[in-house]
Amino acid sequence: MTLPHSTVHAAFAATAARFPDRPFLHILPSVADAYGIDAGEITYRAAAARIDELATRYLTAGYGHGQRAGLLLENRPAFFFHWLALNSLGVSVVPINADLRSADLEYLVGHSGMLIAISRPDRMQDIATAARTAGSTVAVIEPHADDIPREPSPAPRPGAPGEDTECGLLYTSGTTGRPKGCVLPNEYYLHAGRWYDTIGGLCTLRHGEERLLTPLPMVHMNAMAYSTMAMIVSGGCIVPLDRFHPKTWWQSVRESGATIVHYLGALRIRCRGGSHAARALRGPVRVPAAGSLGHDRDRGRRGRHRQPRAAPRGQRVLRPRNT
Repeated sequence: MTLPHSTVHAAFAATAARFPDRPFLHILPSVADAYGIDAGEITYRAAAARIDELATRYLTAGYGHGQRAGLLLENRPAFFFHWLALNSLGVSVVPINADLRSADLEYLVGHSGMLIAISRPDRMQDIATAARTAGSTVAVIEPHADDIPREPSPAPRPGAPGEDTECGLLYTSGTTGRPKGCVLPNEYYLHAGRWYDTIGGLCTLRHGEERLLTPLPMVHMNAMAYSTMAMIVSGGCIVPLDRFHPKTWWQSVRESGATIVHYLGALRIRCRGGSHAARALRGPVRVPAAGSLGHDRDRGRRGRHRQPRAAPRGQRVLRPRNT
């Protein structure tokens, strides 16, 4: 599959030019309350302006191709803004799970080699402490900081970022040992979005019309690579929840006007008994399971899903250190 763009930011910029007044993000009131942010929609035009402004500030501060930045922002709009701004410069992001224990946080900060971390304010000190313990020098800022600390070391890679430039470093759970860092280049994310956009059948994406609701965290590849990239490629709207809320699930689906929702199989079980709420939805909603995004063309109209035949290209693993 030939990719029309070489970076995730380039794909976003092309969609923003095509659908400037369509919503990129929709923040429900319940999510806004949980995060202490404003509710409502953010258009592609408004998001692009914020991303460009951040990119200019990061560039001025000396960040560039081949460096890494940590993001402890959960599913806030700021996650998307900082990720795309940094991606435009060739800076890879390391999503940080807000539920990490201190030992795991120390390991991730030190092992990843991040130079800066953008964090929600109440966890900034935790990251700074983790960096000191790991023997790392990491600048820590909140997402709306007035000043971005200058990075004294030069960018390690010359030239403009491209398909092979690292886009994200996502860590495994570490349940069977030290977490492993999965090095995911732009190519991986772009292929994920294009794959979703071209599988057809039940999963056909209507460009400029879809609204995808996900309760899954952006530290996970499903939400970050598949959900987000599918909407960026197709000009759709991402509706990120702060987490899964079984009692208000169908209310969130209804209020957001979602046309697609992503979930894990266990979440579906917890939602049983809400059929009366489901019947009150505004219109048809397609529900691909997060663990089963592959789609059988022959069975698609009956809503059956299976695993994809092949994963997007480009992934490699950053092995854990024996410490």
